[in-house]
Parts: sequence; structure tokens; C-alpha cells
Amino acid sequence: MKIDLQSPEVQFALEAVGFASELAYRIRSEAPIKIIIKPDHSPVTLADLGIQAIVGGLLAQYFPGSSFLAEESADIFQEVGGGANLDKVTGLVHSFLPQATPGKVCAWIDRGKGPLKKSFWTLDPIDGTKGFLRGGQYATALALIRDGKVVLAALGCPVLDLPAHYGLGKGVGILALKDQGCWAAAFEDLEDPRRWVRLKVSQCQDITQARILDSFDLGHKDLEKNQQIKNLLGIIPEIISLDSMAKHGLLAAGGAEIFFRTLPVTKPAFREKIWDVAAGVLAIEEAGGRVTDLEGKLLDFSTGSTLAHNPGFLATNGVFHDAVLETLQKVTAA
Repeated sequence: MKIDLQSPEVQFALEAVGFASELAYRIRSEAPIKIIIKPDHSPVTLADLGIQAIVGGLLAQYFPGSSFLAEESADIFQEVGGGANLDKVTGLVHSFLPQATPGKVCAWIDRGKGPLKKSFWTLDPIDGTKGFLRGGQYATALALIRDGKVVLAALGCPVLDLPAHYGLGKGVGILALKDQGCWAAAFEDLEDPRRWVRLKVSQCQDITQARILDSFDLGHKDLEKNQQIKNLLGIIPEIISLDSMAKHGLLAAGGAEIFFRTLPVTKPAFREKIWDVAAGVLAIEEAGGRVTDLEGKLLDFSTGSTLAHNPGFLATNGVFHDAVLETLQKVTAA
């Protein structure tokens, strides 16, 4: 089976993650990287803003009437020094979209505020901003959602190499299409269907040899609980720490078998933002894996910006899903 790259949706998605990778590379090569602290105290960079502007601008060209939900807001340019930041972002975006002006850049970014229709695109321009700043993994994550289900996903992972596919080199685009599989290619080969390779999750059957993925950022994990789960399952390999949705790409490619996000003890009502999981979910499922919440339910992307009906997150190669789910439920109920 060969991948079909001809649809306008696929062409838009690949152009978007390709441009995003190049812009992120340019900014990451600068020293130091400009950091802006948002009101929620999380960091944002000019790469986040520039990529969201590019995707919003491309969306206006490909699908002018489409709906779009994304993480960032042009309101950040109202802060002290925002004018200079806007000029910098406009210059970066202009090299990809020559029609860019400060006004258009703001409009393209804020296109990501919705409103939402039954069919809409969602974007995390730089998933893993702290990894991006640290020199670790990061990803651009774009997904198309219809009637609460992800039907197309594109991940741009500029510093990820995939096990069993090292010939692709470091830095890959990953494309998943509903009922058509999950595929990967080097960035320079995104337009050549002959260069894409199909991804498959690990076929490991021995849970003691399973590899667990976890966030690199200490603020995104519970070390004690994660170690407890590992021990209860009898897993021998050490937990693999990795930034961003690159984890989802690695699991889809067979580089690990388990990834979960439990609810924070201090925020039991916490729900994931859809742009933090949508693209990765389809990649794993189309590679043969399984994804549910901590209650074993499929994820529902019809509830706005958060997965309101889905507590937590569990992704596996499918083989170990029930065993891990049962253990997670025991530990979280304790």
C-alpha cells in the first residue's frame, strides 16, 4: 500500500509542518532564543507565534471558510515590547508567505480562536516549548477533526529519529490518515510518495520488557506514581523521558510500548487540551496501537478546547493496554 498525498488536506498539512520545521530551525539557531512568559506562566517563543501565523495564513489560502483552534493568541503583542516582537515575527513569516504584514500576522494567529464547526483544524505550533528551549525534542502538531474524531494528523519532529527507520535521518514528518495508516518521511522528501515508510507499533508481547515513555519536564509527571506503576507491572527497562508529542511518534514507530498521563493530585479535574494530543492519537492508532482515557473510553474531540469527557490519557501498542489500564486504575484509586 502506498500513501496518497494528493488531497488538498494532505498537501496543506505537509506544507504547514514543513514550513514550521524550517522556521523553528532558524529561531533555534539564534542565541539566545527570545522567551515571552504568558499570563499562565508558561513560556512562548517567536517560533510558536510565527508557526501559528504561517498555518493560519496557509489555511486562509487552502480552506478560507474552515474552522481553526490553536494554542496561541496575538494578544501577546500587546505586552511591553510587543511591537518589536510582532515586527520580528512578521519578518520571519514573510519569508514563507510574502503577503505577510503585521495586521495579517495577528489575524492569522487569532484565526486559531475559532469559532468551531463540526469539522475543524487544531494546532500546537511548538509542542514541548521547554524542550525546544533546552535543545531537546519538540514537535509541530496539526490535526483535522470531524464529528469529534481525528481523521488526519501531521507531526513535524525536527530532531527525532525513528527506530527501524534510521535511514530517514534525524528530523521527520509523520502523517496519519484515518483508515489509511501512519507514515513517516524525511523533511526533504515530504512531497515524494515513494520516500514515505509505513510505521507500526512494537509487537513486544512480554510486558516485563515493555518501555514506558514519560515527559522530560518534572512538572508534567509524578515520579513516585510512575515508578510504582512500573514496579507493579514488573517492567525492567528504565523509563524513557522525552519532550513533546515526539513521544507519540516514537510509540507509533515501535520505539516504546506505553505512555500515560495521570491526573495531577492537586488538579483532579484537569483535562488535556485537544491540541496536545489530537495528532499523536491518530498516529498511534493508525500504526496499530490503542489510545483511551483512564476509564478506558475513546477520546472525544467534540467538546471544545479540552477533552472534557476524558480524564487522563493512555496509549500503548495494544498488547498491554488492558493490563496497564487496570494497574493505573488501582494506583489512582488508592
